[in-house]
Formats: sequence, structure tokens, C-alpha cells
Amino acid sequence: MGAHAGPSRRGRSPWLRALVLVAIVLVCGWLASTFLGSIDWASVGAAIGRLTVWQGLVLLAVLLVRQTLNAFPLALFIDGLGAARALLNDLVASLMAVVAPPPGDIVVRVAMFRAWGIEPSRGLAGATMNMVAFYVNRFAAPLIGLPVLLVLGAGTPPVTGALVSVAVAVVMTVLVSLAVRRGEFAARLGLVSANIVRRVRPSVDPEAWVRSATGFQEHVGAGYRRAFPRSLLALSAMVLADACILLLAIRFVGVPADQVPAYEVIGIFFLAYPLTLPPMMGLGIYDVVLLGACMEIGGDVLEPQLVAALTVWRAVTILGPVVLGGVVALVWRRRLVDAGADAS
Repeated sequence: MGAHAGPSRRGRSPWLRALVLVAIVLVCGWLASTFLGSIDWASVGAAIGRLTVWQGLVLLAVLLVRQTLNAFPLALFIDGLGAARALLNDLVASLMAVVAPPPGDIVVRVAMFRAWGIEPSRGLAGATMNMVAFYVNRFAAPLIGLPVLLVLGAGTPPVTGALVSVAVAVVMTVLVSLAVRRGEFAARLGLVSANIVRRVRPSVDPEAWVRSATGFQEHVGAGYRRAFPRSLLALSAMVLADACILLLAIRFVGVPADQVPAYEVIGIFFLAYPLTLPPMMGLGIYDVVLLGACMEIGGDVLEPQLVAALTVWRAVTILGPVVLGGVVALVWRRRLVDAGADAS
């Protein structure tokens, strides 16, 4: 029986991933057909057409701030990297995550770390902490949105869901802190995680995960107490910059502040931010929630403008980093070619 368990699991793994993707597509399609079916797309196009060149430049400037804050934890967790190199590394890794199969983003990160004289294991430990901090911040975001809406908002926000999300962030923080500060706990956590993942991906090596977990603890343990809180502050500011892109897009397409106030947009954005967990930052699900909440405030008459604003926001925040990452990758490749020519 044991001899046949591995192949059957291997056969189920691709099917499981495919079923998950199909389920996500079906849910997004159902949401779109239910909530977006009667949209006047001609009016949406007209609203997007209101955008001017200088407004596009403003959105691009805020996007650069957003991406810099998003990458800043890398600089905090990897000594000697710096904010500028962290941004370049994060942009290229984001591009590779979209255009190349995994682990393409990890490979390009390691290549850049080596070129900058950073030991790959130390760089990957910092990249892992960057990802962990992002997930903690994602679930902790309602901690900011909830009080904003309770104090300033017109309606009653979902308190229970927000508290559950914050509780998840607290549990994650406790587990990470124990793993960073105690080597035995890190090894145990790596082993348990590997055994869980192994049920879906039989090729996982538990011993390798234990070695990675203990190595991770050695690399980030010293500066964790200083870096982790600062990384959460930077990522909270990143979410605020993300919300500001949406807010600017709402204003640029013609929705005034008296119809959809800024504090409502920012509060809703933070409160619903855990919904960015699905692929493409919750594309479809998160958008429908933001749209419904803003329409409840400003009325159904604003639907075309709000859809236009969400479209602009998605274009800027999803396509923008890919384009910037492509530019950085081309420049990086050019420098490598020039360095190779000089060496020869």
C-alpha cells in the first residue's frame, strides 16, 4: 500500500491545483454576472477617458511610493541591501512571478543578491521574512480600517470579521516570533509545515524544510526585534498608498468628495484588505466588495464612475509593477552583458 501512495498523490496534485483555479474563476464570474451585469460600459469608458496625462503621472508617482514601501522590509531584513536595491529586486521578482513558472522569481532574486555580494541564504531568509510580514500585515489591516469606519463612517462595519482577521495576524506573529527566537521551535515548525504540504506535494523533503527553517532563524534572529515592527509600519503605509491610488482614480473620473468621502474609501480599503488573499490580489472578489461599499455610500448613479476608477486602479497596481519590472530587468540584463564583454 505504501508503494502506491506516492504516485496517487502525485496524480492528484495537478488536478487539485486546476480545480482550485477553476473554482476561483467561477466565483469571480458569478460575482461579475451578479453585481456587474447591468453596468453601462459606455459610461465607464467615458469616465476613464476623463483622465489626463498629468493625472496619469500622479498615479505613477504614487505607485512608485507604493512599490518602495512594499520592498522596504527587504532592506530591513537583509543588512547591506538598501532601499534602492530592495526596490529593484522586488520589481524584477514581481515580473518573473507573472511571466515565468516558479521558482523563477526566487532564481532572479538569488542572482541579484549574488551580484551585490549578498549570500544567497541570507538574502532568501530576508525575502521569506518580507513575505511573512506582508501576510501578517494583510490580516492586520482591518485594525486600521475598523476604527476609521466606526468613528467617521456612516454605516456599521462588520466588526466580527475584522476581529477574526486581526486574531489570525496575532497568531501568525506569535508563531513567527517563536520560530525566530527559538531554534528548536523553528525546526519543529518546519517539520510540521513540510508534513502538511507533503500531503499535496509528495516531493517535499521534510529534512530540507527543517534545515531551511533553522537556517532562516540563524539569519534573521539578530535583527528581528528591530526589523519586524518597522516592516509592518512600512507595509501599512504601502496599503495606504494603494488606497490613495484608488482614491485618486475615483476623484479623477469625476466622483467628488461630498459623494464618496476619502475616509470611507480608505477605511473600506483597509477593512476588506484580507480579501486580497486570492490570486491577483483578490481580483474580482475584492473589487466587488469595494464597489458595493462605495455605491452604498454614493448611490447607484455613481456605478459607471466607480467601475472606471477600479479599472484604473487595477491597471496601475497590477500592470504598473510588471512594466517597471520589465524595464529594470532589461537594464539589469544589459549591464550583465556589458560586464561579461569587459571581462572577456
